[in-house]
Amino acid sequence: MTRDERIRLWTALSDAFVDNEVDYRAIARQLAGFERAAVKAAFFEEVAPVCYSNLQAPIPPIWTAFDGTWLAEAIDGNEQVRQASTFHRMRHRIFVAYLRYRLREEWHRIERELEEQGSTGAG
Repeated sequence: MTRDERIRLWTALSDAFVDNEVDYRAIARQLAGFERAAVKAAFFEEVAPVCYSNLQAPIPPIWTAFDGTWLAEAIDGNEQVRQASTFHRMRHRIFVAYLRYRLREEWHRIERELEEQGSTGAG
């Protein structure tokens, strides 16, 4: 996957973390062509760790969309920190496990839309 494709994937998935009504169908449309396993890994391991706090803020700063440049830099920064520290790798694994539990409904909604689009596109 190219860098531009990764950023496109991250940006599409970040739409699940805006403080507005989430359009899961639109997210799924943007994910067309990506392997499901890669999408799921990106959602929980890369995007959620940097975007989840927007949903936790009393007044979330991001209402409509995350900036793609900021998002890529934040995800890259998290990866660099994990590469440099065993503690941060362990902390990240624990946080991702929590996010898999906490965001399971959001993931299922994305997954349902992906399946719906797949069955619509196959017919």
